[in-house]
Amino acid sequence: MKKLLYRVYPALINVYTVFMLYLLFFATFRDDLADFLTIEYVPFKTIIRYLTTVLPYRPFEFTFNMIGNIVMFIPYGFLGILYPKLNRLGWLLLAFIVVINIIEFSQFYFKRGFADVDDVILNTLGVVIGFLIYKKCFFIKGK
Repeated sequence: MKKLLYRVYPALINVYTVFMLYLLFFATFRDDLADFLTIEYVPFKTIIRYLTTVLPYRPFEFTFNMIGNIVMFIPYGFLGILYPKLNRLGWLLLAFIVVINIIEFSQFYFKRGFADVDDVILNTLGVVIGFLIYKKCFFIKGK
């Protein structure tokens, strides 16, 4: 299983990244956002709003947005397979937080989404979960 993962992951993560970039920038649900674009820089504001006002009335939207922001980034916790330096959580988080912030502000700049610190928090949580799964189940020390 581990050898298969180490062989297949590089191709899979490349395809997955193209898919993610499509979702983040080109998917049809991203049309006509120009009038509503904002930057939300207050941590947990969006998360609290979703927990208090969206979850009780629209659980699918809550699941899609909140849980999706975590789950969709779990595969990036395995990046140590490609880049050994990213086998350390500190390096992985540093690299990921820089990249996800570039993506968030690019979405805002190109009018394809909102720049929200809570997205960064949830996406980073997904990477940490992926990293913990990778370390617990697949990491082979010394290889």
